[in-house]
Amino acid sequence: MLAGGAAILSTALAGCGGHGPHLKMRAVSDSVLLSDAVDSIPDEPTIDTNVSIVETIENGTHRVSYPSRYPPMRPAQPIAASNVESPIEYRGAYYTPLALTRRVPRTLLVAEFRIGAAETPAEDDPNSIAYGDLPEIDRRKFAAALPPNSDGERIDVYYDKRDVDRSELVPEPDHEAIIRDDNRYSIEPESAEEKQGYNYHYEAESVVSTDEEFLSWLRSEYRVDLTGLSGDEREIVSEAIGESRYSGSEDDEAFNSLAEQFLSHPAIDRGDEDSGTWFVRYDGTKYLAELRSPTQYE
Repeated sequence: MLAGGAAILSTALAGCGGHGPHLKMRAVSDSVLLSDAVDSIPDEPTIDTNVSIVETIENGTHRVSYPSRYPPMRPAQPIAASNVESPIEYRGAYYTPLALTRRVPRTLLVAEFRIGAAETPAEDDPNSIAYGDLPEIDRRKFAAALPPNSDGERIDVYYDKRDVDRSELVPEPDHEAIIRDDNRYSIEPESAEEKQGYNYHYEAESVVSTDEEFLSWLRSEYRVDLTGLSGDEREIVSEAIGESRYSGSEDDEAFNSLAEQFLSHPAIDRGDEDSGTWFVRYDGTKYLAELRSPTQYE
């Protein structure tokens, strides 16, 4: 099995829609599977999590400071565990979920800034600094914040106390604005306080670089082959396909038995212990199956 990598599931598969126990099965082609079974990270990400994923991919390792005992990016888990992230695509290559290698308790500086809307920079502005001239630690922290929303926005940034001496923006900024891509963004500090947090160390170790390699890997590591079903189980699957949804119940023995087959295999996305999305082959056809198990309601 491939190790390392990174993922956040695309909205096409995220979670299980609707209420109550149910099974949905949607037939998919290879091209649909390639797009729906992964989350594509843009070349220039504008979301903090995606920035960290890209840095992990490009550098092999990455350290993220975060003031919570829960990691900011869910790591890869054992193959049939809950909260398993999905593969991602970045610049034409495919990656498996991030590996969280260490969680180190640290004192963090949590700073809140007000980032102003884009302005045209003056020819001579001694109180501004070009984004590219900032220390690396500041560029990493503000990469996803510039540009902000059209009206500006407030952001929180987390610095390991050991990084503060290398920063020109915390605890008090040496500059009033940052210029990036020919736009000026004012930066106004609103608060700064120390909090107990952690440094989370991630790794991205393995990759497949072609569509066919990725599909082969999905077939090998994720596909659930539904065979040997009872008559009642086949009826459930047929309804989940033909009607796009089968609604089960907690005392539905056939549905419980079928759900256990899914839960014993790795999910492409697993939002909690008893629900998720699986890659399935049934009677020679490929499906993406969305399950909310009856055991979730016991």
